[in-house]
Amino acid sequence: MVKFTALNKKNHFFRLKKEKNCFTEKGLKVYIEENEEKHSKLGISISSKQTTAVERNKFKRRIKEAVRGLEEYKNFDIYIIGSKQNLNLKVFEIQKIISSHPKLIKK
Repeated sequence: MVKFTALNKKNHFFRLKKEKNCFTEKGLKVYIEENEEKHSKLGISISSKQTTAVERNKFKRRIKEAVRGLEEYKNFDIYIIGSKQNLNLKVFEIQKIISSHPKLIKK
């Protein structure tokens, strides 16, 4: 079970948003980079122009639950950008997308 804190500093988001850290599937963009801290950090973003507050909060809860279910063997900074087309994804689908990121696949 992964324990995480909020990814809330502007420079963290800019550092993560590089093409080498990005993985996109079903419209869900997942940026992951390994960090040297005690906990993983999670940032979630979805446009308020596309959805209602209720839909955004449900999506965020699903993302958090999916990230908690990942195996913890390293600490990562994770930034997930959602869109209207992936609001109805189930937790197991989100977890499958996140865990298929090349940086999370064990070698």
